[in-house]
Formats: sequence, C-alpha cells, structure tokens
Amino acid sequence: MMLRAVTFDAFGTIVDTGREVLIQVARAACEENRPGLSPEKLLEVWDRYFFGAETERFLTLREVTSDALAKAFADFGIGADPEPYIETLDGLWLQAQAYPEVAGVLASLDGVPRAVVSNADHEFLKGILARNGLRFDAVVTSESAQSYKPRPRIFEMALHALRARPEQVLHVGDSLQADVEGASRLGMRTAWVNRSGLRRGRTDPTPDFEVESLAPVPAIVRELRERG
Repeated sequence: MMLRAVTFDAFGTIVDTGREVLIQVARAACEENRPGLSPEKLLEVWDRYFFGAETERFLTLREVTSDALAKAFADFGIGADPEPYIETLDGLWLQAQAYPEVAGVLASLDGVPRAVVSNADHEFLKGILARNGLRFDAVVTSESAQSYKPRPRIFEMALHALRARPEQVLHVGDSLQADVEGASRLGMRTAWVNRSGLRRGRTDPTPDFEVESLAPVPAIVRELRERG
C-alpha cells in the first residue's frame, strides 16, 4: 500500500537533545553520588523503570522521569533527591535546537502529511517546535495521548490525526524500543535514526531503514510512494 504520511519522534530525531542529554545527567548523578558507577548502567536502569512505568493515573513526562530516576537511585543505593537532576534535564531540553538538516528535509516533504509523535509534555514540546519554526500537521504527545511510546495509543492517535492506516505511514525515530518497536507493532514502517553509530544487539527490534540523519528520509519516502 502506498505511503501517505510520515511521523517523527522529537528529541534526538528532529531536535538536538536526545540520549546524550540523559547520559549527561546520569554522568553528573554518578560523579556527585557514586563515582564508581557507570552513567550508562544508571541510564539503563533509569530507562527500564521509565519504559516499564505502570500507574493507576497518568503521570506527565516530568513526573514519570523523576519517579524512574528515584527508583534507579534506590537500586544503586544513592540517597540523593532526583529533582535537581530533573531540573537540569528540563533546562537542557528547553534549549533544544533543530538539527541542521531538518528544515530542508521538511521542505522536501512539502505536501506529505506529517506529525510529531513524542514522549513529551504537550505545551513544553509545542514551545520547542515553535521556537525552531517547525510546523507539522499534528503534534501528538504522551500527555495528549495519556500514554507513552512504545505503547500503541500514542501512535494510534497520530494515525487518526493523519487519516492513515499503519501500513501507509513511515515512523522516523532514534529509539529502537520506543520508536521502532512501538511503531512496528502496529504495522507502520520504520526508519531508525542512528546518529551515534550504535550497533544493534541481536534481540533489538529491526527497522526497515537505518539512517545517520534525516537527510535520506525524503528519498526513502519517494521510494515507498513509488512502490505503491
């Protein structure tokens, strides 16, 4: 079925504050509280609690991120308050700038319906997109969906907004778990943005495409549209 629309993750995909910002915060937490602990190990546990969060009421991104970090701290015997680290993280995210190629890529996709699908608080993300002059047909956040990637509801809301079936949409994102796995479950095609040259593990989800930046995305879209 011909491609009709494209969805994009935000952080680490179209704006330049992705996983490296989380590593930066994890590194500060380790250096200040447990110098022998690897920041990557702390982030791995932090991620596990974040993506596995199940609560009776929906938590905003800030709330669930703070709760997950507190649990990770407890696992490693760190007694620090997570809030100063979440404040630092928020500040870094607020400074987010679009990657250099993004404006040109979006211009090349003019006429192709597109949406942002992001684990983010709604007004927070809309402000970042507005400051960067980035316009989309829809902005679907975890807060507006009351659900986080990789769960299906946030993707389903984007599909509804774009009036497209899963197989008609390419999802572009930098997270194998949140983006590739989440979108693939619904039957969306996926492009993994691997800016850091990471190697996929044997058990990691497999994207349909792997790119080092968004620059190749218009060509991928043209190819998929031509396939019909």
